Amino acid sequence: MSEREQVRSVGQLAASEVLELARRYLEPRQPRDYGLEVVPEGIRQEDDWWYVLEKPSRQDIRSYDDYDRLAEAEVSLRDEQNVNVLLVPVLAEE
Repeated sequence: MSEREQVRSVGQLAASEVLELARRYLEPRQPRDYGLEVVPEGIRQEDDWWYVLEKPSRQDIRSYDDYDRLAEAEVSLRDEQNVNVLLVPVLAEE
């Protein structure tokens, strides 16, 4: 089976299911002093990929502080659920 065939078809999952998976895979990677929250309004799909917005629960957190956590969640989702998800940090408002 090719790598492309191993990835779940975009049509097999609803946006709500992808949001729940993103929350579940972020949960064990939460920082101690703030949370990473999935933004339900910030999901879209493009080809075989889901793009899910995520934001820290505090405004003073820089997005690059969480890149490793997000990447770990993305890889785990791909390896364990066969779903391509890119967790996209929301830029802090100034």
